[in-house]
Amino acid sequence: MRVTHLNIQIHRTAPSSTPKRDALQSLPGSGSVHVEVITDTGITGVGEAGFGRIAGGPDVLAALIEHELKPLVLGQDPAFVRGLHQAMLAETEYHGSQGLATFGISAIDTALWDCLGRMHGVPCWRLWGGVHTRIPAYAMVGWLNYDNEEVQAICRQAVAQGFRAVKIKVGYPTLAEDVQRVAVVRKAVGDQIGVMVDANQSLTATEAVRRGRAFEEMGCVWWEEPIPADDIDGYAELTRALDIPIATGENLYTPADFARFLRRDAMDIVQPDLRRAGGPTALLQIGSMAAAFRRPYASHGGGPVQLNVMACLPNALYLETGLLAPDSPLRLEEGSVQIPQGPGFSWE
Repeated sequence: MRVTHLNIQIHRTAPSSTPKRDALQSLPGSGSVHVEVITDTGITGVGEAGFGRIAGGPDVLAALIEHELKPLVLGQDPAFVRGLHQAMLAETEYHGSQGLATFGISAIDTALWDCLGRMHGVPCWRLWGGVHTRIPAYAMVGWLNYDNEEVQAICRQAVAQGFRAVKIKVGYPTLAEDVQRVAVVRKAVGDQIGVMVDANQSLTATEAVRRGRAFEEMGCVWWEEPIPADDIDGYAELTRALDIPIATGENLYTPADFARFLRRDAMDIVQPDLRRAGGPTALLQIGSMAAAFRRPYASHGGGPVQLNVMACLPNALYLETGLLAPDSPLRLEEGSVQIPQGPGFSWE
């Protein structure tokens, strides 16, 4: 089997008039890039990379895939997906394999694995070897653009759908405002629902320690990305100073970044993003490495790719998702979701 075509499509979306907001930025959305790998057997695989902001991002990424990555894949056997992953990293090393290059590598890597799963007629987790049939899930619903009544209502809705944990954004100008936000949500969901807090890189290490101690006392599940993502010294300080687990990783690139953080004991919960990590190949490496360091793995973002990966990791902790739409393929049972059963990364 050989790759004969690699089609690239840009899906544009109009910016939202009411964008989601965290302590770092507003996220109006700007579209995504979809990649389709077509083989000489007629079997295809798909992957994508989306943008929460940066209007020109999809156009730039599509050009990078077309001119730098696509020539490496055409004519190749998808079964050598790990080799192709390494080739794409090597090809982009000159200008840096992080950033948009990794977004492109991730989309192609996803499409190649999807193609292999479909060729064998099984979900990708069966190719890799499964551990779990269900994964606990939490709802990321507490954006900063919601006032107190709105955040209470949406958190109650998440609990009514069956979630047993919710994540909210913090990082207000003062600690008192952050504490009030957590208290407002706790009043809405009760004491039996887990509450995670996420400051999106907005604080200094000193302030993150101070606020982390308050969140410890309030029983929060974890303290997520409170300081800039690349501040490895600061994260090592946080894990030493606080009992509340420190979750980070969504803005780290490639398994090498995670190796540096794990060696420094600079993360308690490993939290990679599919696009920035480099696709399923990289997620599996990161998850296995985290398990070797006895650290749990929680996804940044949801969807069938992360679920297939987590199905194979003994240290899988939580899938991140949002409120479930009426047509969502996810079905919650006792706070957990079923892993996909369709070939490749399809749901059914």
